[in-house]
Amino acid sequence: MFEAGFLGTKAPFYMDLITIYFGLLPFLMGSAIVMAMKKKFDLHYKMQLGTFIVTLIVVVIFEVGVRISGGFNEFMNESNANYSAMAIFLGIHVVVAVISVVMWAILIYSAIREYKFHKKPIIRSHAKFGRWIYVGMSATAVMGVVIYYFLFAF
Repeated sequence: MFEAGFLGTKAPFYMDLITIYFGLLPFLMGSAIVMAMKKKFDLHYKMQLGTFIVTLIVVVIFEVGVRISGGFNEFMNESNANYSAMAIFLGIHVVVAVISVVMWAILIYSAIREYKFHKKPIIRSHAKFGRWIYVGMSATAVMGVVIYYFLFAF
């Protein structure tokens, strides 16, 4: 997990895998959204829930790996990027990510209440809320790839 990665950068293996996953995340979420647009709601539900669960697992692997690897400061020691700029960018990335993931969890919970248990949904406009989550998670994914680039390839 901590051996050299496969993307030809200074990143460890786990970071390469995580970066690939987050690079694909907007497409995974987008394909699930297309299922909803095609009125394939059961498939949409399964794809979104599966993507959400895999995303949480990937985030846990990321967090454990970063802590074991020495954290942001350790990665910055090997980078040519500006420390202050990266710290600010990372802070924004974390805020957007946390808000997006929490909103995603709320939306999934609301959808499960509505569709599986036939209870009143918490979210009134599922599609509108979902669009905001898609934008937030896509921004999070892109920002993560940018951080990877500046920490390991720049």
